[in-house]
Amino acid sequence: MRWLLAFLALGCAAVKTPGPPAPVPAPPPFEPPVVHVPPPQAFYSLDEAVQDALSGPWTYIGTGPWTGNHRVKACAYRNDRVIVVNVYCTIKEVKAFRVDVFSPTRGRVRIYAEGKAPVSTVTRRDYFSFNAESEPLPGPQAGLPPVTLTMSFSELQDYDQRRYQGFLPSCYGGVEVHRAQGGCLRDLAPRASEWAEINRSFLQQPPDDWYRIVKELRTLARQHGKNVE
Repeated sequence: MRWLLAFLALGCAAVKTPGPPAPVPAPPPFEPPVVHVPPPQAFYSLDEAVQDALSGPWTYIGTGPWTGNHRVKACAYRNDRVIVVNVYCTIKEVKAFRVDVFSPTRGRVRIYAEGKAPVSTVTRRDYFSFNAESEPLPGPQAGLPPVTLTMSFSELQDYDQRRYQGFLPSCYGGVEVHRAQGGCLRDLAPRASEWAEINRSFLQQPPDDWYRIVKELRTLARQHGKNVE
């Protein structure tokens, strides 16, 4: 009997009392997902627009009224990169000149010059107005797709009218009757100084390509243009 009691006592001593449960590890700290914000779209500079316009031979698209300027007819051309519009496409040259360049991948650029003599016969120092505007590609909220190089003249007219009525974000600068102007509209307002820096040299001393595009469009105007009605 003694040995049985001793055996039972030994067995009870071997049973260990369970300790407290192991602590549950704390969850890792919350890390918000990384949001990749695309960099601001690069401006379509005046230099780039003119270079694109001169990058290859032009195919004539058509002649007709243009947005906000229905008395003076415009002539449109295309190459492999852009559509080029001579907004004052008159047979007899007037003292103002404007070119609009539409890129399917970069947006739109407008360059305007005016002097006391026809622009193709003078240089920058003889302009009393020389200004420009850049408009990025329209965003989805604009409800307007990028321009396409296959557009007919009537399709291009309609596109430009819709673009104008959409009041899209844009930046502008230069001089108007010797008075400096500049700024950016809507979402681009904080980037006015950036646009001015990119295009300052062109507006102060345009490159040879500027004078070349003026002369080439004026030459074609004698063939495709119409005088003011």
